[in-house]
Amino acid sequence: MPFLVRIAFRNLLEHKAKSLIIGILLALGVVILVVGNSFMDTAAKGVKDTFIGNYTGDLFIAAKTKTSVSLFGVASPGGREETPSLPFYDKVVAHLKADPAVADITSQVTGFALVSPKDSSDQGFAMLFGIDPATYYRLFQNTKVIEGRLLEPGEEGLVLSRNQVENYAKNAGFKPKVGEQLILTGMNKGGFKIRSVPLVGIIAFNTESEATDFISYADVNTVRILSGLTLGADEDNPVSQEAKALLAAGEDSLFGGESVVAPGALKASAPGPGPAASLAPPRSGPDSGAWHFAMARLKKPGEAPKVAASLNAWFAKEGIDAQASGWKEAAGPFAASIDVVRIVFDVAIAIVAVVAVIIMMNTLVISVIERTGEIGTMRALGAQKSFVRRMFLVETLTIAAIFGVVGVILAFASIGGLDAMHIRATNPFLKILFAGETLHPAVDPASVIWSLVLVAAVAVAAHLYPVAIALKVEPIRAMQVE
Repeated sequence: MPFLVRIAFRNLLEHKAKSLIIGILLALGVVILVVGNSFMDTAAKGVKDTFIGNYTGDLFIAAKTKTSVSLFGVASPGGREETPSLPFYDKVVAHLKADPAVADITSQVTGFALVSPKDSSDQGFAMLFGIDPATYYRLFQNTKVIEGRLLEPGEEGLVLSRNQVENYAKNAGFKPKVGEQLILTGMNKGGFKIRSVPLVGIIAFNTESEATDFISYADVNTVRILSGLTLGADEDNPVSQEAKALLAAGEDSLFGGESVVAPGALKASAPGPGPAASLAPPRSGPDSGAWHFAMARLKKPGEAPKVAASLNAWFAKEGIDAQASGWKEAAGPFAASIDVVRIVFDVAIAIVAVVAVIIMMNTLVISVIERTGEIGTMRALGAQKSFVRRMFLVETLTIAAIFGVVGVILAFASIGGLDAMHIRATNPFLKILFAGETLHPAVDPASVIWSLVLVAAVAVAAHLYPVAIALKVEPIRAMQVE
């Protein structure tokens, strides 16, 4: 092999121009692969860390559905489908708590509502995360308070994001204030549900994205009522007289005017808990109401696939129609967007690789034709076809190794330059791709190795056809070529 390496270096130096053309293509390929994969890995890691740390935990448990279900509900081709409750919730939670791999758990109900101030027809959209503050904030410290405070256990109320408040002020014509009573209007199979709740606080998310512009937090029973779910067993509190009057109002009274709810009815219900039962004081026992999801933090996050498989086996054994999965399924469209970008990137790389193979192949064909006499002489002196194949293979791999290293150095320099420029994301898609407000690309060593291997494979593929042409020439005829 050392003998072939010496021949390879000699031949490469004798054909500098063609070696340089091939080398530049290989180095450029390494730069594109390393930098591109750095973007993809940064985005994927950013989305993963954001969702695991702030929204989903390591495990996501939901009811089985015909289509995919995420933290944001069921994805349905024909529109938004109602998310089913997690079956046998108490039994599932008890099993999770008994699992030694599970560090902590919390639960959530996801709903949607129109938000409006009292005595106003202005409305804004909100995605509601109904939570149990006692467990939710123990798992996720994903916000900072701008005004007011976070929800407390057993408290009825709403927490909006700063971006959402600004969006309402800009597009909906009203700006909610802490302490203000807001009207939430939800719709489900049972019809419209209306709830009057106070705005407890305004928050900013530690990691903001397109999704956080719509996410709000509310007490779980408010979201249950708006979504038409079962309340907790200990929520059977008396309904105020004002609420009873609102519930007894006929259809014309509720929907006969310009606004969805008659102003007088809203005024009457404002001091009370709204048109449904209010929350009870903080509970000491478990909440037996309906929940959409359970999220768990594991003692060893790397064991998530193993624990999910064990849970799914237990669900099957117990006849529970539920499914445990990881953060990616819980992230839904946001994880899918990264996968789509990676697929587009991989397709683009495949096209570039095909073009590079064609260019290198043509260059090598010309090089082989110019060396026909040399090859014929070697064959006449006893060199076997296998020797000629190895010689060209070593030459190709030598070029790939030298210019591959050059490409890696250029790639690291490019990534360092991009990091130093502090490029800011100007739209929600870039925020996802940058995994934050500013681009800080990171390099995975495995990605660098994979890039070098792929470029070497492209080079080897490109040299096969020219070598096959060279070996078809008879030694005597090849020696006659000047």
